[in-house]
Amino acid sequence: MQKINFKAKGNDLRDAFHPIHLTEVDGTALRLVLIQGEYHWHLHPEEDELFIVVQGTLTVEFPDHTVQLQEWEGIRIPKGTPHRTKAEDQTVVLIIEPVQTDTRGVRIEDLGGGV
Repeated sequence: MQKINFKAKGNDLRDAFHPIHLTEVDGTALRLVLIQGEYHWHLHPEEDELFIVVQGTLTVEFPDHTVQLQEWEGIRIPKGTPHRTKAEDQTVVLIIEPVQTDTRGVRIEDLGGGV
């Protein structure tokens, strides 16, 4: 067993929207991701996600509303929910989701729809 230095891992993030896998617990992955700019509209058809902002401010957009998260605030995104994330400044987010989750999600445009 080894400790995980979450702060150091967060400081090592360089590429926005490319999560790093920290560990897993009973089939649940803990991943850190750097968010800066705007990600595409997508969904995860089979998995819920939990976002916890570790550093910065995160905006999560849904088709009918927007949620702004500050440090140490989080949101659960139910499976099948269209969403996109964005941050003006570098923001570090802890993502908790099933280990098999494709972190890129399925693009809404690939489903033949729009938001």
